[in-house]
Amino acid sequence: MQKNLCLSFLCSAAGRKPIGGSIYGATKWFAYGFGQNLAEEMSQWNGRCTTIAPGMVNTPFFDEAKPDKLDPQDVADAVLFAIEANQRNSVREIYLMPTN
Repeated sequence: MQKNLCLSFLCSAAGRKPIGGSIYGATKWFAYGFGQNLAEEMSQWNGRCTTIAPGMVNTPFFDEAKPDKLDPQDVADAVLFAIEANQRNSVREIYLMPTN
């Protein structure tokens, strides 16, 4: 039986390193760990799960746009990279940060 499900689990860089805001950070740590566990379980039937952990992204969540944040298109490109990878590859994690 060959299943080829590909799941992209959008998390946050806050799930990879401690930040201020314990409740927010704790939910991001959970999401990151859950995605990693899903990747392990899904690999047993050729499924793939990618945990995508971006840093701050320019969204309406913030009062003003800043050049030191990721563009939403950057995150979308990361999702496409993971799901378009050859089926023999499992892109388990993408940690996406701005370069500046």
